[in-house]
Amino acid sequence: MRRTLSAPPPIVSLISLGCSKNTVDSECLLGELVQSGLLIAEDPAESDICLVNTCGFIEEARRETADTLERLARMRKRGRPGKIVALGCLVERAGQAHGMHTFLAQADARVPFHAYRQLPQICRELVRRDSAPGCPGSSAARDGDFLAFLKSPRVRIGGAHSAYLKISEGCSNRCRYCAIPAIRGRQVSRPIEDILSEAGQLIRHGAREINLVAQDTTRYGLDLYGEPRLPELLRKLGDMEAAAWFRLLYAHPAHLSDEVIEQLAGSPHLCPYIDLPLQHIADPLLEAMGRKINTRQTMDLLERIRNKMPQGALRTTFIAGFPGETDAHFAQLLQLVRDGWFMHAGVFTYSCEPGTPAAEWPDDVSPGEKERRRAQLLEAQREVSRQKGQSWVGRTVEVMLDGVTDRKGSLPRNARAVGRTRLQAPEVDGIVLIVPPRPHPAPRPGDRCQVEITEALDYDLVARFLQA
Repeated sequence: MRRTLSAPPPIVSLISLGCSKNTVDSECLLGELVQSGLLIAEDPAESDICLVNTCGFIEEARRETADTLERLARMRKRGRPGKIVALGCLVERAGQAHGMHTFLAQADARVPFHAYRQLPQICRELVRRDSAPGCPGSSAARDGDFLAFLKSPRVRIGGAHSAYLKISEGCSNRCRYCAIPAIRGRQVSRPIEDILSEAGQLIRHGAREINLVAQDTTRYGLDLYGEPRLPELLRKLGDMEAAAWFRLLYAHPAHLSDEVIEQLAGSPHLCPYIDLPLQHIADPLLEAMGRKINTRQTMDLLERIRNKMPQGALRTTFIAGFPGETDAHFAQLLQLVRDGWFMHAGVFTYSCEPGTPAAEWPDDVSPGEKERRRAQLLEAQREVSRQKGQSWVGRTVEVMLDGVTDRKGSLPRNARAVGRTRLQAPEVDGIVLIVPPRPHPAPRPGDRCQVEITEALDYDLVARFLQA
């Protein structure tokens, strides 16, 4: 009797672009693939199919996606990857906004959110028949469907000791410059029990730091329970027996309560850290953006955070060159940065997003002026960050090790170990560079060590290990 041999499972690689929320989606996608028997390769050149989890939030992100797809297409001419599949936000946007398809021209297939659970089948069809089953377009109004997908077992990307945990999906704020509600739909919160369960699973699998993410973490639970439940969630996470750090990201300033600030300041497991994207400080700009908070309220909030969390860190982001931003508006924003409220700050130039209310207004700040203003804000924050870092010199702090580096000439004083304090989020903030000698046994990623800060760079700190 002749035995029929089944085809080997496809080998799939994945590239995750964009923010930390995309990282969570990518890990769930990998989990779906592994559960279905597909094989995973880190290198696209070793894969039958390369998945690209795209970001379509702003023009810069869309160009990064197009560049990534074009690079993969050049690799494909040399043999692998065999197929290129685009997923995620830009796929959703391409189903809504005219002209977005051009950024995805090199993809052989496009998979929107609602088809994520079909991805293993889509990959097999691509390998077997050289074409994918049809996937309808945009699916932003899917409510709880995506939350079911988030229950997928996750195959972690990066170090096991640091993880992101998504507490809700979508956004209901409707800021006038932002396409996220059109891409991701309205906010839908995950049940507290699901979040606590996933946090426990992450910790059991090695996570020692968990960063809470959502499009707006401060409105967590409003849709599900009829009132915001972030304070309750933080309290229950802070009471978990496992000694992990929890950090709050993406908190909308109009909805941040004093109770949340006090919890972040007082719990040993909650990092005294708030990521608070202000976007601007001038009243006319805040009103035009639809931020639901004014200058006076913003300054009152900053004062309360400083008073309640004096040893904490505040991170923010700004938009430079929003329509109608005058020299006077920008000067007000620049002064806010120079006043030293923020330990960390990022700046984006305004990107006109099709389908948003702001897209109907004249984009009256030139590209060159947007870049000039962005550079000025970043330079002002660089000075503030260095000054704040210098105040840490001589202090003993706890750091969590991320690993070691093999760079030699570019690091100060032969630093080898790299870590972060509770006031430094992964990927977006500065780091602590730790010089030899290392304690014995050598620390591993996720270990916490006591170090003495010896030097402050622009954004990073230099430290030495203290003997145990």
